[in-house]
Amino acid sequence: MKKLKFALKIFILISVAATIVIFSINLYIVLSANNKITDRDSTAEMYGIDYVVVLGCGINGNRPTHMLEDRLLEGMAVAESIPDCKLILTGDNSGKYYNEVGVMKSFCLEKGFDENRIITDDFGFSTGESLENTKNVFGGNNVIIITQKYHTYRALFIAEIIGLDAHAVPSDPRSYSTWLYKSVREPLARVKDFIKYIIVK
Repeated sequence: MKKLKFALKIFILISVAATIVIFSINLYIVLSANNKITDRDSTAEMYGIDYVVVLGCGINGNRPTHMLEDRLLEGMAVAESIPDCKLILTGDNSGKYYNEVGVMKSFCLEKGFDENRIITDDFGFSTGESLENTKNVFGGNNVIIITQKYHTYRALFIAEIIGLDAHAVPSDPRSYSTWLYKSVREPLARVKDFIKYIIVK
């Protein structure tokens, strides 16, 4: 009985410590990125923007999910307000039957966006890889990231760590059926990337 009580105490202590660590890391990431979140109207006044970067988030067959569709629409609108910059579409093109970036590009062309202003990144398998490719492969220094607001904090945190001068424009014109799942997943993803970019690297 004593051993059981001791084990229970240890479990509680570890659980409390883990909760504190997760909360602290999330608070740090949110606060560090908060002043880099802006809106579409403000981007028109920015100078020296290299790219507007639309982060992938899934497709249904040959169509973007609602979340991705909204990112693409916002990305095109922001890019149109900055005529000299290009649009990077970055996502997962990992297999014969899953071409996220191809779907993203087709959607933009359907909407009349200039193909000459589109760059595709087929190797954006994660937020970090997408942003690292933007900097290291495409030579981006000053960028605007397009994603939903819950995701902007982690994207901006990673961008700062790898040396990108980035702002983010949230794209949340409607509610999404996957909101609850992503809201639970995102705090853990922030911890993962904090460990990857701060502790490991």
